[in-house]
Amino acid sequence: MSAARPRSHRAYNLDRVVAAVRERGSVTRADLERMTELSRATVAVLVARLIDDGVLRELPAAEKAGTGPGRPPARLALTESAGLVAGMAFGHGDLRIAVATLSGDVAAERYVRLAVDNSVGAALDTAASELGGILREIGHPREDINNVVLGLPAPLDRRTGRVLVNNILPGWVDLDPAAGLEERVRRPVFMENAVNLGAVGELTYGAGAGVRDLVFVKVSTGVGAGLIFDGRLYRGVSGYAGELGHVQVEANGLLCRCGSRGCLETLVSTPNIIAALQPMHADPLTIADVIRLLEAGDSGAVRVVGDAGRTIGRTLADMCNVLNPEVIIVGGELGLPNGVLADGIREMITRYAQPGVARAVTVTTGTLDNHAELLGAIALAVRRTGSSTAPALG
Repeated sequence: MSAARPRSHRAYNLDRVVAAVRERGSVTRADLERMTELSRATVAVLVARLIDDGVLRELPAAEKAGTGPGRPPARLALTESAGLVAGMAFGHGDLRIAVATLSGDVAAERYVRLAVDNSVGAALDTAASELGGILREIGHPREDINNVVLGLPAPLDRRTGRVLVNNILPGWVDLDPAAGLEERVRRPVFMENAVNLGAVGELTYGAGAGVRDLVFVKVSTGVGAGLIFDGRLYRGVSGYAGELGHVQVEANGLLCRCGSRGCLETLVSTPNIIAALQPMHADPLTIADVIRLLEAGDSGAVRVVGDAGRTIGRTLADMCNVLNPEVIIVGGELGLPNGVLADGIREMITRYAQPGVARAVTVTTGTLDNHAELLGAIALAVRRTGSSTAPALG
């Protein structure tokens, strides 16, 4: 029995090193000493073992910045043999899917046009088929996938995993898509609200890097918010947290798909923005047309989208007074860099939030475009591989 103890302790330390590399994506040996609190000699032995086993690899040396002497320290990352994860993000009319290493590096990605609303079974069949295709493409068996994170543009009951009622995906309500996909791919599947994944994506790879408290606002066919407090996703007791689009802004306003009147999204969702601009144009408009009009400085588009930003910003000002976030990240199709939507939001937060709250928050646009949710799924899948040191997002 006494002979087994050192091997068990060494295995524990090997797991700590792997978890630390998984958290950061790439690290130096000095980083590992700080993160694991192991000695330099112990880290050196463990790293050498993991490189020999094909679990870690040294990244190609980068050019050293500055003019000082010496070479930059070597950085370490996990290899594909350490395992893979998969992320999937359903939209209303498409599916994005990617496979990545445990360092979060995407190995392969696919985009598929798909009528997600029409058939749950067909959508899940397509997702399973595309995952299989990617794995064949990169030469990996299904068993190399540690887990899959599936994003869906609908509120999810965190207690049961089922899709909640809000009429955004009526054919999916009260179903458990994660269980359905798990049956098809025979790997562990976890499901998350898509806007929450957008928040995780921007936190991990984009505009929210290094931030602990942020609100990710997505303006699309609906309006939603992903909330991260102290580095953790906040979903609410049943999963409805962040339903920003269903804050009432007009007591006697239009009937919303949720059954209430005057919800925010009855004024500012992309279909409503298109409808407001359509009378000024002979041909039917799409959201791509609206973006082109904005980029060309069209006065009508600037006014309508700017008004939408101010309407959203008025609601976000109240949210800022309650939550006091560090950053608000504006995503979705109209979350353009230096765009009028974000400008309108910023204007109203400055005007209506408490002065100290308004000064503390930065309003910016996302940097990941339509990849935010997919990369958030990858980031969450990496964290679900069992790292004891990774931020507790999931």
